[in-house]
Amino acid sequence: MKLIFPTEPIISADIPHDYPIPPIGEEFYIRFETYVSDPEEWKKVKELLDGNGLTVEKVENGKIYLYEGQKVNLQGTIESDEYMPSIVQYWEKHPETRPDFPKSST
Repeated sequence: MKLIFPTEPIISADIPHDYPIPPIGEEFYIRFETYVSDPEEWKKVKELLDGNGLTVEKVENGKIYLYEGQKVNLQGTIESDEYMPSIVQYWEKHPETRPDFPKSST
């Protein structure tokens, strides 16, 4: 599987073939820095992540196209409720793929 980032020029990164893919319109969670190894490319990807995050726009031929931000009209779908348990299970088996989430204040 290959992630396609919304950058110019396009940046791509190979990820594990069995990594759970969120539904279209949902935010994509992975430890991006594990898969984007070039420092200049990582700088561009990190800027996207520091903004509004990255959302799945489409999946075609083993490529996952990401979109900057979130598509509001597609958030909170039933598919996302089913996706989250599968991604958490994957992270438990493959901790190197789990992103660092900001600590909440609660």
